[in-house]
Amino acid sequence: MDVSQHKGKELTILLPDPKGVTRKCLDRIVSGEAATKENPLYANLYKEPLRPAYHFSSRRGWLNDPNGLVYKDGVFHMFYQHNPLGTPHGSVNICWGQAVSADLLHWEEKDDAIRPWRRDWSIASGSAVVDYEDRAGYGKDAIIAAFTVLGTQNTDPAKPGYPSGGQFLAASMDDGATFYRFSHEATVPTQNGEGWRDPRLFRYEDHYVMAVYETDEKGRNCVSFYVSEDFHDWRRTSRSDDLYECPDIFPLQIEGEEETKWVLYGADGMARIGDFDGYHFVESGRYNPLDYGNATYAGQTWSHHPEGKRVHISWVRGMGGVGEDLGYEGMPFSQCMSIPAEIFLKRFEDGLRVCRRPVDQVDSLLGAVASEGDFALQGETALPMHNPAHYSVSLSAIQGTVSIRAGEHRMRFDSATRTLSFENGHTALFHGEELHFEVLADTTTMEFCFQDSSMAIYAMAPEHMSLILKGECQVRYTCHIMENIWE
Repeated sequence: MDVSQHKGKELTILLPDPKGVTRKCLDRIVSGEAATKENPLYANLYKEPLRPAYHFSSRRGWLNDPNGLVYKDGVFHMFYQHNPLGTPHGSVNICWGQAVSADLLHWEEKDDAIRPWRRDWSIASGSAVVDYEDRAGYGKDAIIAAFTVLGTQNTDPAKPGYPSGGQFLAASMDDGATFYRFSHEATVPTQNGEGWRDPRLFRYEDHYVMAVYETDEKGRNCVSFYVSEDFHDWRRTSRSDDLYECPDIFPLQIEGEEETKWVLYGADGMARIGDFDGYHFVESGRYNPLDYGNATYAGQTWSHHPEGKRVHISWVRGMGGVGEDLGYEGMPFSQCMSIPAEIFLKRFEDGLRVCRRPVDQVDSLLGAVASEGDFALQGETALPMHNPAHYSVSLSAIQGTVSIRAGEHRMRFDSATRTLSFENGHTALFHGEELHFEVLADTTTMEFCFQDSSMAIYAMAPEHMSLILKGECQVRYTCHIMENIWE
């Protein structure tokens, strides 16, 4: 528990219902000072056995959905779902954690930014934009955040899992250090306590839009669009059916073409391609997963990227563990984020596809070459496993089908149809007969990027990691050790 604001004062701890807690237990409470590596209580800070080397993880406590991703004055801000007081989610103490970076790789964790102000509420997911014109009235260039407050979990299965208190807005005039709520009441209230949540703010020409996960009159999932000129008064304009949680929406120009299309997706990352006029989203019928693996959820993109790019990051969920630690049992932290990746729109033989590839800055972490090879594959071969590492692998002269196995996860490339198939049933068609892919291996994650356009992320314990090729082809690979961002 952070009590730094009370430094130099005497604190009284009250236990209205001690339930067996004794004075001996209370005597064991210590003042630990700051969480730094110089503090003997944090001797292994950022060097814990399961600490990712170059994926963001919180110093302490639980982490999940990225929130409020915004770029301002040379700094990438990342807020995120955070339980600073325990490694389970627990549905309690959830607030917006905060970290900043100049390059999307090296992060400095700040104090939690938005905390619950009622003991029966938690601060759920949301988004942020920079108010360049002072539309909200809190000052030019204020960061405006939108978020949901959720009540405690319902035990009645007939009711929403977490009743929503509505969508709140808050402003920060000091680059995210302090947020001030617009009101003690929800700016966009929910109806009848339904589970409406995860507001996504963005600018469209002369007004702002908020996309919110809701349920319609028949209880079906949807995303509703609200518009406002001043962030205070919002009106609903339309709904898009069958989208669940954490919506994100943005325009992308088709690579190599002049046409621009809009992309809309929910927490599962199934990206829909269509058109948006500032009030309504109209689907084209084209869609594909942003990630072809099984470990990512609730991804979001940064607002106001300085180069106009659309950069995405998501929560990497667990690694097959049990309970709420989801594989991080025994660690003082739990969960991590994916590597930031650029989203772009590209036309393939079978139509448009929303693609992802790691940001270029990842190459700056490449260290010494750990192993490399150029050989004819006949049967099955395991490449030397290094961690943390970056693999660059090219398969040529492929005969029939080649399989790629990461731990227990298998992918298959058919050279005749140039189709890559994943274990969840998704497929991706590629140009050319060769297959090139990169693997970003970290302590608990293996992230694949095929043909610089399609990613698949898997989470697993370090002892389960492997990279095994099976089939008949020519293999050329290089493996670099990756630098540790926390050194």
